[in-house]
Amino acid sequence: MADTYLFLFITICVAIVGWSIIHLERIYQFPFFMASVFLSFILPQAIAIVENPGIGVTDTAVERMLLYTSLCAAMCWLGYQFSPNQKWLNRLNVDIDEDKLFKAGIVLLTIGHLCLFTIGRIGIQTTGAGTWTGPATILIFFAGVLNIALPLFLIRTLKNPSFVNIFLTTLSGLPIVQAIIFSGRRQATVAFLVTVGLCFFIVKKYTPPRLLLIVLVPVAAYIIPTIGNLRGRFWELVFAGKWDEIQMASQEGLEKVIEGNILELRNATLVMDYATQLNYYGYGSQLWNTFIFQYVPGQIVGYDLKNSLQFNLNFDLVSYYGYQTSTGTTLTGIGDSFMDFGFFGCLFFALMAYLYKTLWESTIKEKSIISTLLYVSLIDSAMVGISHGIGRFVNEFIFKTAVMFLVSYYCKSSDQNVPKLS
Repeated sequence: MADTYLFLFITICVAIVGWSIIHLERIYQFPFFMASVFLSFILPQAIAIVENPGIGVTDTAVERMLLYTSLCAAMCWLGYQFSPNQKWLNRLNVDIDEDKLFKAGIVLLTIGHLCLFTIGRIGIQTTGAGTWTGPATILIFFAGVLNIALPLFLIRTLKNPSFVNIFLTTLSGLPIVQAIIFSGRRQATVAFLVTVGLCFFIVKKYTPPRLLLIVLVPVAAYIIPTIGNLRGRFWELVFAGKWDEIQMASQEGLEKVIEGNILELRNATLVMDYATQLNYYGYGSQLWNTFIFQYVPGQIVGYDLKNSLQFNLNFDLVSYYGYQTSTGTTLTGIGDSFMDFGFFGCLFFALMAYLYKTLWESTIKEKSIISTLLYVSLIDSAMVGISHGIGRFVNEFIFKTAVMFLVSYYCKSSDQNVPKLS
């Protein structure tokens, strides 16, 4: 049955990609982005688990994981088919003063660079697992406002390519490009390409040729994991024209995944099995813990108080399976959504799809600038919702929505004519 569920998962993802390519504007919409991440990030690991389940992983656990993953992928399309609520569209359609929006962009740009500047001059604390903790986590989180500043200034540049607009766009995108080139960040790479493509479509109605897209989709699925394997060396090798080394590294990376020694999807499989076998679900506790971890600063209120606000979720995989999750790996959105809600967790992906459909309709049909900036800045958040977890998505959604609420409140215009994006 595992092979059958794997085939079902592949069919759903390929069908969504095909649905997108039929009408090219759909490649800028939520189902296409999510299907691309499922294919490039989840599929290789799913194949590896089928071939090499690993410690404590039963056939039933693998089948459950593949079926649930298929449902999550399907919900990304199904939830997108519902029409947005008109009241929500009206609320998003805010009259904006362009001059105030420009000033707000300057503030976001300044905050982002100040946070990055400060990070480079403080000692970064880490946990035993190697993840950041302390002030650095707050600073890097607030540096995320650059993901809003970039589309803001890029759209202005495409509409009016003045020196000031080009300069501010470059300044907004520079840290992201540096993360791509010097650190080989896959998320930053995809987010940057998506941001540029979306802005060109929104302002210029540009879509790539269909044939080119058919070629690029599998190429991207090949390149993105390679970037993750080589990190900063990927672009170093590209600039040096060392294609043989890139191909060799890509093959090694693929073989490493297929061997299945360290797989984040295995973490998800065992967490799902643990919750099912013991009937032990979080019912939102994991989401709450992630929220507290991100938004309650222990260095200010005290770590004892912070810990007391969190639920004690004891998913003891070591005692039950003899399995220890590897340092730096995640449960994925597949694992943490099931951990909290069981099979009903797939509905979270449907809710995400409906949210993005609302923002898309507001952006394209209502020409809302606020929705545009929120939609573009949230695309990478949706992607990490698969790779890192739905808790990560919720935190980024809350933050970026709060920022855009403040921006819209400041930039409200007395003029009744809503500015058009094209």
